[in-house]
Amino acid sequence: MEKSEQTIVIKRVKKYAAGHHGGSWKIAFADFALALMAFFLVLWLIESTTELEKMVIAGYFSDPRSLASSGDGGTPYVLDLQGRPLTLPNQGLSLALVQEDREQAVEADDDELENLEYIELARLRETQLLQSMAGQLERVIAGNQEFEWFSDSLSMEVTEDGLSIQIIDRENRPLFASGSAQMQPYALEVLWAMASVLEDIPNKVSIYGHTDSVPFGSDLAQYTNWELSADRANAARRALVEGGMPFQQFAQIIGMGSSLPLLANNPADASNRRIVIMVLNEVAERRIMDNTLTSELEGGAPPADAVPENMPEIF
Repeated sequence: MEKSEQTIVIKRVKKYAAGHHGGSWKIAFADFALALMAFFLVLWLIESTTELEKMVIAGYFSDPRSLASSGDGGTPYVLDLQGRPLTLPNQGLSLALVQEDREQAVEADDDELENLEYIELARLRETQLLQSMAGQLERVIAGNQEFEWFSDSLSMEVTEDGLSIQIIDRENRPLFASGSAQMQPYALEVLWAMASVLEDIPNKVSIYGHTDSVPFGSDLAQYTNWELSADRANAARRALVEGGMPFQQFAQIIGMGSSLPLLANNPADASNRRIVIMVLNEVAERRIMDNTLTSELEGGAPPADAVPENMPEIF
């Protein structure tokens, strides 16, 4: 009898998508819940942080490298109230905020002024305002073809005292006539244009006039580099006033002569002849005003051991 052949049956099970009965919706819901939790966490952090912390954090994400720069007082921490204020790009700062800080500082008592966070917030806002103003001045100069010559003569930098606007004399394009405080017409037009920007801020302005070391007159002359530098600083002030700046906005007009050359190795160079317009921040303004007033009203007596007991008689 022949052996019967065994029939092999293969069953193939087809798997279909489970549709709404599957688990894929759970993953989508978990992602949504996680995003919602992160959103509420961000809202809570925004509510709990101070205005200063928000501005510093915004600056950190705008330029993280600025925190690590060696010459900029950088710090690896997002907020360092013990150090210098961070140099941050402008984040749309309103002039009204700076004005409000100044008004609050006038009304605040000593305890409030010792609040480090308040001081740093006010300084940070003012630093951003000065940076924004520097950019606006650059746009005003760059937007006028007649000022193309001025690009090599202008230098701007935000310092610890404020915004330093340095206008350097060039032999082929001098700001003043030789040995004179008469400003050239093209230099006047530049200062008039700059005044339209400077007049909109509450900051005080100091102007410094500098000359080169080439002697102007003899030691006994009535008119020297000291008088010339002071007259040139005053000429710059008059030009800014003609451009719209109020006279109350000026803090100091100082002639430096040739005592502080820009090129110390070559004090006779033409680049040492310059006008510096310093837009003072609030800290520098208070220091100048308070120190000047104190020295004028109170002065200072010399140390007791500086005066010998037996002074010789002078006839």
